[in-house]
Amino acid sequence: MRKTLEMLGGGALNLVANAGVAIPYFFALMLYNQHKTEPVFALPFLMLYTFRCIGMLLTSQIKKSASTMLNVSNLFGVIGSIALMFSGQAFFGVLGGILLGLSSSWTWPYFLTMRSRGKLDNEFSMDKKQLASSGVTLLILLLVSWWATKTNDMALAFAFLAVMFLLSWVGGVFMKQEIDFYHNDDYKAKFVSPSRVILNLVYLTILVILMFSIRYSRLTTTSHYVDLIMCIFAAIVFGMLIYYQLGLHKRIFPLSLGAINRGIVMNFLLLYSSFDSTLRFGFNSMVIVFVIYLLGFELGPMILKKHVELRFPLLLIGLLLSLFNFAPIYFIGLLFCAIFVGADNVILNNSLYSHPNLDGERAFLIKYQLSSVGNISQQLIYMTAIYILSYFNNLNVLSFFNSTVKGATYSMLTGLHTGITLEIFVISSITYYCIWKFYPKNQLS
Repeated sequence: MRKTLEMLGGGALNLVANAGVAIPYFFALMLYNQHKTEPVFALPFLMLYTFRCIGMLLTSQIKKSASTMLNVSNLFGVIGSIALMFSGQAFFGVLGGILLGLSSSWTWPYFLTMRSRGKLDNEFSMDKKQLASSGVTLLILLLVSWWATKTNDMALAFAFLAVMFLLSWVGGVFMKQEIDFYHNDDYKAKFVSPSRVILNLVYLTILVILMFSIRYSRLTTTSHYVDLIMCIFAAIVFGMLIYYQLGLHKRIFPLSLGAINRGIVMNFLLLYSSFDSTLRFGFNSMVIVFVIYLLGFELGPMILKKHVELRFPLLLIGLLLSLFNFAPIYFIGLLFCAIFVGADNVILNNSLYSHPNLDGERAFLIKYQLSSVGNISQQLIYMTAIYILSYFNNLNVLSFFNSTVKGATYSMLTGLHTGITLEIFVISSITYYCIWKFYPKNQLS
């Protein structure tokens, strides 16, 4: 019985950790798409997106051990999934969205921290049975998702997600038992000055309001004056976001730039491209983008294992290919970007974990914190551009995300895509140059 639970728990933990960022997001989006005429069903998606964005920024305020936080994130996932089975009630929709948002942003980095500690001490590794269990669970998840879409019954999907998180929690318990380092609670809460706590809370509250407002403006019509206010608001928060990270950025430069760039590319790949390609090519491409991401993320480390220096050139080529308005070439470009994310992820993990200016136990949390900064920053840049265009051209913001809403022309969408893509191309080129020039022994190029 114990071995069976270990196999099922380890497989579920591996799947939830690797795909937990995306699965709740897509389920919440599917729920909204099935009930577009009922505003209450937008709440889970809005809250999940908002709290997923800020979840990683909260890790800098949390001083608990990785094992404790992995348990918390899995339990949040269980409760959040059960709550969204009753998402027709606003309270459960909001609660489920918040808990799943935090869970999806925490599970992977805390799992990765524990796994790396276990490998370092030769006390933990995923065996073939657990990996096979992970594959079977993924197959069942895809079948459940297909059935939920076919029958418009998302309660079944969230019920299965709750079971996955519960098994993942079991896997986390067994994982902790195998690693001696986590048998004692090694991280205690440290005293922080009240003024600092208040400042952080105010900032995070502002960020929550902004991210909620941005996502809300993509689901309903807003006035042009509201668009302009949010544009100015976004610029201010963007500046605060960068300022807050300057101290950490200086300590581990250029690795910090690499982590931020990773978040920017992830935003382009998972969030921006899903809407952009659907509008430009006239068919729902969310599943295609998700599959491309998973393939690239898993295959990237293997494909570029002996040629890691090619990952940035491959990214830059992929960005240029995504400029074409021909779907096959566009998606090949996204695949190149996904391969970069997968390969760069492994290199950043190894480099940050052994960095002399970082505590290895918090290295991955810092990486995902910086990656989250890149992700949110890119979102703010993108939405600021849309708010400016909609204000000065008297357009409905929704026309940039929904083909049934009149406003943004095809040439305007193409111009916006070109500008966003070239902006990321320039940032990635600067990151490539800095890593090549400043990192010792050329370890990252």
